[in-house]
Amino acid sequence: MLNFVNTYKEDANEAKRNYYQQKLKFDVKEQKGKIKLHQMLYRYLEGMQWVLYYYYRGAPHWRWYYPYHYAPMISDLGSNIVNDFLGG
Repeated sequence: MLNFVNTYKEDANEAKRNYYQQKLKFDVKEQKGKIKLHQMLYRYLEGMQWVLYYYYRGAPHWRWYYPYHYAPMISDLGSNIVNDFLGG
């Protein structure tokens, strides 16, 4: 973990790239990796929506699941949410 923090201080983009390569086996600098990251972010947002719906209105169904073992970097979610998912 300390290695990740030090790498992130020096070059955040390289630290993110290493995270996705090591944990999720795709490279975010390649087109295929960018597509996989977009899919992952979409599914993560779906999960956040499901949880909010669950707590405020009750579980609509129990079929939804998050298909990844790891979460995306929160900075990727924040930088892409408006442009990619809300049409901004």
